[in-house]
Amino acid sequence: MKLIRTACRPDGILGTLYNDAGEQLAVTLEHSYDGRPKLKEGTYTCQRGPHRLHGMEKDFETFEILGVLGHTGILFHWGNYNEDSEGCVLLGRVSCDSPKGCMVTSSRATFARWMLDLDGVDSFMLIVEG
Repeated sequence: MKLIRTACRPDGILGTLYNDAGEQLAVTLEHSYDGRPKLKEGTYTCQRGPHRLHGMEKDFETFEILGVLGHTGILFHWGNYNEDSEGCVLLGRVSCDSPKGCMVTSSRATFARWMLDLDGVDSFMLIVEG
């Protein structure tokens, strides 16, 4: 998979996630730390497993991006705004501006579809560019 960033803004880092055939899977949003992401350009292994976001009572299944220098728990998950991520990659259908800043739409449905498409996959390689 490949994540290509399209904009680094104070209110979020936007990108597009592609499969190995070059087909768009989702738009992405990451938390912006003064216009910079936690996830730097490079190649990473992503591993399936149970995880729990802050404030959740139950684990959910997702992929963790491993080997992020100085950070653990960088996940793919749902969310709409910059503040919904602490460096994780939020998946959505469309990115747009809102009164709260940049956002992604249809995040829960996009995440659910992405996980369904990866049924039976335990790990994959992610290339991050831009």
